[in-house]
Amino acid sequence: MKVTIIIENVGGIFFINHKRLGHDKLSDMEITALNEFIKEYKANQK
Repeated sequence: MKVTIIIENVGGIFFINHKRLGHDKLSDMEITALNEFIKEYKANQK
């Protein structure tokens, strides 16, 4: 099974699969992908 999760930053607002972060309900798969993205982002900032 292959799933594509799109994380975008548009004008300082983050969207996950065209859902606005903090406003729209995310699926469990989207939340997991977002958590992994944050972990990788933090690791690359050091």
